[in-house]
Amino acid sequence: MLYSATNMALTMTNEAYLSILECQLYPEGSPLNYGLVNSIQSAKRTSVKHCDNINFYQRILHHEIDSLQQARLLTSQKVVTSGKQFIYVWDLKNTLVRSENERPAAQIKLALDDSSSSIIGPALCVAKNKQIVVNGAENGYLALWNLADYQTGSNQRALMPRNKNKITEDPTNKILSCDCKEDSTNISCTSSRGNVIIWDYRTNKIAQNVEKAHKAAAMSCHMNPHKEHYLLTSSADGIIEWWDTRKMKNVFKNSEPSPLSTFKQHQSSVNKVSWSPHNNELFASCSDDCSVIIWNTEVNRDLFLPFIQ
Repeated sequence: MLYSATNMALTMTNEAYLSILECQLYPEGSPLNYGLVNSIQSAKRTSVKHCDNINFYQRILHHEIDSLQQARLLTSQKVVTSGKQFIYVWDLKNTLVRSENERPAAQIKLALDDSSSSIIGPALCVAKNKQIVVNGAENGYLALWNLADYQTGSNQRALMPRNKNKITEDPTNKILSCDCKEDSTNISCTSSRGNVIIWDYRTNKIAQNVEKAHKAAAMSCHMNPHKEHYLLTSSADGIIEWWDTRKMKNVFKNSEPSPLSTFKQHQSSVNKVSWSPHNNELFASCSDDCSVIIWNTEVNRDLFLPFIQ
């Protein structure tokens, strides 16, 4: 399934929906792959959003009408979404409604604290097996919730974080992305000032804090699911950095950041990087330059697939 968090402007009113699409992936080399890309490019030109192998599956009307920031898959039947005031955990089996005016009930609500002033940030990640949800809040905190703490049938308004740590003191230095792994207690995050930070939530200490790891805003990060210490980060100036977290230079030692390698091909902001779930040497990146690139870290060059650029 492909999960897309979008704000959809309707004719009469503005509503925030979580659109759930079912996407069939064709084998490598299949001519249908080319047909898919052609359909996407045609849809972009004509504003007709249609592809032969992507079908509408389900739509959830979000609780926060004017704000739906991110969506993450927790299990095959559970989705985590973030608004501005709360993070919601949805059970897809129980989100069907009988009328357009009826809103589905989220299974669990997560809040940063008991006040209404703390605002959920755009950075959201989940560790599925651990039932962990992490958010980079607008106030500079990384907050971690363990869904196992929620008591079914209780009257609690919202589940509070199990751990929190102040990552950025400067209110203009926003947390833009975060990532976590199933087999690690480290949370990686990036900020609008180009910083890369690693927080160990077990000890509640910052393990790494590399200022100006990127010269522009650090948009995305992803920890390698196969190799414990490999980390990717990307920035608004089109640069991708590959790090070994054991060798990242710490600013407190007054040394320059030293990534293992730097990848330059994109012509605009790289909004997302993602390691391959099947190969520890490959990763993908997508950019505002309307291209997707597959990279090979082993040879430090991109395996360019122009039909998906």
